[in-house]
Amino acid sequence: MTKVAEVNGEVFSAVQNSVRRRFRHFVALEDRLRNVCPGAILPPRPNKHSTRAIDEATSRQSSQFALQRAGELETYLNALRLHPIAGNSLPLKLFLTLPDHIGVAWPEVSSSIFTRITEAGTSTAIKVAESTSAVISELSNEQQTIAGEDNHRILALASSEGLRIGSVIQAVPKIEGTIVLVGELGNIMSMNGLEMQKLSNLVVTHDKELGRPFDILSSGLLRCGRRTTRLAVELGASAQSFSMQLKLCRYERLAFLDRRSALARRREARKEGEKRSQRLLLHQHSLQSVGRYGTAETELPVTDELAMDAIRDADEVGRKLDFEVGRIAQIRRKQWPEDLKVMAANMKESFAERRAIWEGCHKTFMEEFSADNSSVVHEQGEDPQLLPEKVAEDTVLQNGLPDV
Repeated sequence: MTKVAEVNGEVFSAVQNSVRRRFRHFVALEDRLRNVCPGAILPPRPNKHSTRAIDEATSRQSSQFALQRAGELETYLNALRLHPIAGNSLPLKLFLTLPDHIGVAWPEVSSSIFTRITEAGTSTAIKVAESTSAVISELSNEQQTIAGEDNHRILALASSEGLRIGSVIQAVPKIEGTIVLVGELGNIMSMNGLEMQKLSNLVVTHDKELGRPFDILSSGLLRCGRRTTRLAVELGASAQSFSMQLKLCRYERLAFLDRRSALARRREARKEGEKRSQRLLLHQHSLQSVGRYGTAETELPVTDELAMDAIRDADEVGRKLDFEVGRIAQIRRKQWPEDLKVMAANMKESFAERRAIWEGCHKTFMEEFSADNSSVVHEQGEDPQLLPEKVAEDTVLQNGLPDV
């Protein structure tokens, strides 16, 4: 039991609650949060990896995969819980507190296959219609869509964020690819070191002295490969903030799409109000003659109220969007410089260690084989300094025999 507080000698422990959720429940949670929090930039949800498809489809998942997936989902839920807008939303509270199957409240993830099929068919039709209409609107009414935004701050924000998102989409995958290449380089060096070690062991069985150079080289390759692999892991950990911002680009674009949808609803509400006002003015005399002028006067405030609701919704989405973009920018300005410094320090340390590894190998090679080479040269050339008796004998032979 974890001790939380003690009052009058009585110990109170933390209240723990556990619920069972599947991955499709998290997908439904994200969809519902986007519906109730338009304009919010939600944390990126973990995706299904292609390499895990077989593992996830099996009825008995591996413990390693289950632990990794649980860690990813726990991080995602913590990010949602700390989100300033989605953290207090009703779908998240229901998701975390409902002890029963979440399909009881959400038909799209119901345990009944018929309920799920019906809800999936309806939602798919709606999504296809929305996406198709959005594409048509962007292609044929692009200027009208831009003109519909009357908030100059959001217009400037959309322009600057569009450039930034494009840069992030281009740059971050290159950083991730470079880290992958560094890891592959470490693996290649380690494999070459292992092969070189096998060759050294094979040569040593026939000639011990000849196998020593291969042993030194294999040792350097193995140590350098391990350090390079560790560098890839360190760089990958430091690049998490960049990868997170890349994932957030999609959700930021969805937030701008929520703003455009709200503007479209506001525009339609205004058009409907104007049409009703025009009809009221055109048929004013005829309505008075049949005694329905009072009815038309009561319909007009209802239309105005609907238009005001659409205007308030669009303004609220705009405020949320402005706040969310600023919040993400603050996180980025804080994390990116720190992570860049960590990456630079890791690379500097790794390069220094790898240089020391190869300098050590070179020093060992020169110390061992320079002495051997000098001994061989001395034996073959018969250095006079090492053989003084030989020098004296040669001198006597050259001068002839001594006089007796």
